[in-house]
Amino acid sequence: MATLQISPHILRWAADQRGLSLDALVGLLGAPSKANDYKAGKLSVAQTEKLAQKTHIPFGYFFLETPPATIERSLPDLRQLPDHAPLSVNFFDTLDDVLRKQQWYQDYLRDQGAQPLPFVGKYAFHAQHAPAKVADDIRKTLNITEQNRQASKDYKAFYNLLSEGIESIGVLVFRSSIVKSNTKRGLSVDEFRGFAISDALAPAIFINGKDSEAAWIFTLAHELAHIWLGESGVSDVAPNQPNQVNLETYCNRIAAELLTPENEFIPAWEQNPKHFDLLSKKFKVSQLVIARRALDLRKIDWTTYQAIANASKNTSKSDGGSPFRSYPVRNSKRLTNAIVANAISGQTMLREAASLLNVRPETVLELGKRLGLR
Repeated sequence: MATLQISPHILRWAADQRGLSLDALVGLLGAPSKANDYKAGKLSVAQTEKLAQKTHIPFGYFFLETPPATIERSLPDLRQLPDHAPLSVNFFDTLDDVLRKQQWYQDYLRDQGAQPLPFVGKYAFHAQHAPAKVADDIRKTLNITEQNRQASKDYKAFYNLLSEGIESIGVLVFRSSIVKSNTKRGLSVDEFRGFAISDALAPAIFINGKDSEAAWIFTLAHELAHIWLGESGVSDVAPNQPNQVNLETYCNRIAAELLTPENEFIPAWEQNPKHFDLLSKKFKVSQLVIARRALDLRKIDWTTYQAIANASKNTSKSDGGSPFRSYPVRNSKRLTNAIVANAISGQTMLREAASLLNVRPETVLELGKRLGLR
C-alpha cells in the first residue's frame, strides 16, 4: 500500500475545522499503534479518503501545503437551552454555505448600486426600546395585519406569507432540514433552530426545517428581531426564565409582540383562557408561543408554561415535494432568482451558479424556465 506524505499543517487545520484534537482526528482511522505516523502525515490514499469522508473536507484539500483560505466563522453562539447539543460539522457546513451565498449576493448588490437597508440595526439592543415599539416598526414595514394572518389557512401558509414579505424588503430567508442538497446529512433541532446574519446590504436568516411548521414562524420572527437590532447569532429560541434580560429574551419578546399583539391577545385569552390549541390556531403560532405570551402577560405561572414547553418538542418531516419547489426555499427565493437570472444572462458562469445553489448546471436552466427567466 503506497504511503503519501500529507502536510501535518493540513491535518491540524482539518482537526480545527471540525472541532477535534489532532489525536481525535487520526483516531478516526483506528490502529492506535500507528497514530504517530498518521500525525506525521504518513497516510495511504484509502486512509486520506476516509478522513475526507469522515470530516466532510474535500479530498483535494489534504494535498495542499498550507490550509486554504476559508470564510471566518464569527457568528455568536447565543443558545441558552442547558441541554443543547454541541454545534456539529453539519451546522458549520450549513453556515459556511449561507455565508458563501451571502458574499455573492453582497457583490451582486454592489454592482447594482444598492443602498444599505434602513431597518438593519435600527434599534440598538443596549438602548432597550420597548419590545412593542420594535415589533410595531417590523409589522408596519412588512404590512402584517390581522386580516392577512386570518386569511392564512394554516401555519405553513402564514410562514410563507411572512417569509415572502421579509424577502420582499431585502432579507434573504433560507429554510432547510439538510446540509446543502445532501439528504443523508440532516440538521438537528437539538443543536439550533435558526440563525441570523446581520448585514447592511444583505441580511440573512436561516430556519432549521427539521423543526415543526408552527415553530418556524416564531423562529423567523425571532431572527428578524435580530436583524432589526443589528445582532448576528445562532439561536435555540429557549424558554427563558421570567425577568431575564438578555439579547435572546429581548428578541423573544419582540417576536411575541409581533405575532401575538397584546391588544389582540388579551381579549382572545379572556374569551378562551388556557385554550392553548384554539389560540394557537387563531394566531397561527405554536402552543408554546401562546404559553410564552400568556406568561409574559401574567396569565399563567412558570410551572404551567414549563408543562407546555415540555410537551411541545415535536419536529417536522423532511422538506418533501418537488425538488424544484424546494431549491428556492433552501437557497432563498430572492437569492435563487438573482443567481439564475445572472447565469442565464451570462454574467455568472453556469457552473458557478450551480455550485452556489448546490445543484447541477442543467438544474439551473430548468429553474430558469420554471421561474419564467428564459
